[in-house]
Amino acid sequence: MTSFDNYYLDHPVEPVQVFEVGQDATPFLATGSYQRSDLRTVEDTTSFLKNQNKPYKCRVVSICQRNSRRQLQITKPMLDLLVAGHQIGPSFWAVPSCFYRRSDDFEGVFCLPFTESCAGSINEISYTLRYPEYKPQEEKWVIRQTGIYHRYDKTSSQSLFVLFNPTPQSKVHSQAENLLRNFCPEVESDPFWLHRVLFATYFPAWRKYIAAHEERFLPLAGNAIATFISGPLALGYDSLRTLTALQTKFLEVPAILASATDILDELCTVISSSSEISTNHAGVRFFKNQRRECIANSHNASHLQERVQVVSKLLADTLLLRDQVLTKEQNTSMLQLNKSAVFITTLTLVYLPSSFLATLFGMNFFDMDQTNNRIVGTPMIWIFFVSSIALTAITFLLYYWLLRRDGAAFRGLTPKLQRTPSWTIQGMRRRLTGGTNASIELQACPA
Repeated sequence: MTSFDNYYLDHPVEPVQVFEVGQDATPFLATGSYQRSDLRTVEDTTSFLKNQNKPYKCRVVSICQRNSRRQLQITKPMLDLLVAGHQIGPSFWAVPSCFYRRSDDFEGVFCLPFTESCAGSINEISYTLRYPEYKPQEEKWVIRQTGIYHRYDKTSSQSLFVLFNPTPQSKVHSQAENLLRNFCPEVESDPFWLHRVLFATYFPAWRKYIAAHEERFLPLAGNAIATFISGPLALGYDSLRTLTALQTKFLEVPAILASATDILDELCTVISSSSEISTNHAGVRFFKNQRRECIANSHNASHLQERVQVVSKLLADTLLLRDQVLTKEQNTSMLQLNKSAVFITTLTLVYLPSSFLATLFGMNFFDMDQTNNRIVGTPMIWIFFVSSIALTAITFLLYYWLLRRDGAAFRGLTPKLQRTPSWTIQGMRRRLTGGTNASIELQACPA
């Protein structure tokens, strides 16, 4: 059972990091003051909020996870204090609800849509993004999730960002801290600078992610096309499972990038509608270029997904035809064995009477009277016939009794064959869910 409000910890390990630059009337580059604070407890948070006498130009509150399947490294009282101290609106709570504790890849392609709310001169926007990241230690790609909340005051040009990171000291966290520490001019000129950093840092990895999976796919596709049914197969059911996994990977990409495309469209609209920012602003051009790249990567992934589907069907048909060829060969061999069995049975029927007579006269029930030149039989020969009839009757009764028990005894005598797992929909569902129906409890986020 999964609960969407299980996104905080009682005893976090990593601190909540807050870094900011001050707001002065003099030029930004000359007098901008950088400050960083690490919040680990409720007392730290309370003290931080009380000591904020000097107004800030831009503040970034960075909250992280230890890994993508654990809660955020913050307690509920600390988060409540930060929300109340910065007068954050209720739309904020939807973002941390996406970082709940999970035991499986729930909501693998879900991204919180772009949300905007305006109250006077205050503009609030929030959303979540998914992106690929390479793990060198394990030599594999994973899909990460990050979220952002932005509160912008048009009157004072004051910006507050709450950044949710899937790992401590993430790339965006480091980039944002460096820009504020070095008093970068784009922080002064563009209130939406962190959104640009977010897309510029993470989204170029989509091309590498797709290319890495394409590199795994192309050898399988070449072997599947070059395989002959009559020859040895270079691919098997393991390759078919690999193709199915690749098809799932490629299928996820267009869904994730479609959400990112919508967010980029909304960001362009928000920036263009701002009276303080020109429509030819560099941020608008940047987001439009990022949108074009998302569409290109989405088309590439869709094309590869269709190719994987075609190759998977080709390989599945090849394996099926190969199994049919083997079955035909086995049937031919069985027919030869049946002919041999019929021939042996015919020989047995031909020689059975003479064998029976030879056995009967070879017993001591008969003897040769040399004087009278005739065969003499013992009067005890009835024992042979009675014993034979009794043994035959017992055999037929035992066979009839075994049949009445549905042949359970015969099935117990048959050799046990190791069966390969069945790849039916019901079988896969039982394997994936462990025989139970996974359910997700939807709960409302706190206001």
